[in-house]
Amino acid sequence: MAELSRKTRKGDLTKIGEVISVVKERLGLEKNLKITALKELWALVTSFEVAKYSQPAYFDNEGNLVISVKSGALATELSMQKINILSRLKEATKNTDITFKDIRFMNKA
Repeated sequence: MAELSRKTRKGDLTKIGEVISVVKERLGLEKNLKITALKELWALVTSFEVAKYSQPAYFDNEGNLVISVKSGALATELSMQKINILSRLKEATKNTDITFKDIRFMNKA
């Protein structure tokens, strides 16, 4: 009888990996981890000077990566380089689970 109970309980167990995935999704941790990784890549994709005044902030509802920029002038400059920056970001994240459609720059002066 004890062995039967044991089998039933063991069969009802959920793998920890499944639990962690659900918890990360519900708390929004997955997106935060991706943004943190993108922040680390940002200086390498742009430059350390640009990274002082801009950084990946969040993913919008349309699946775009929003970059927070500290000045309108820098936002304009980055917008002119958008195709090149997007290409380098896509290349840097190609072997990861980080995906986004496009990037957009938001002035957060």
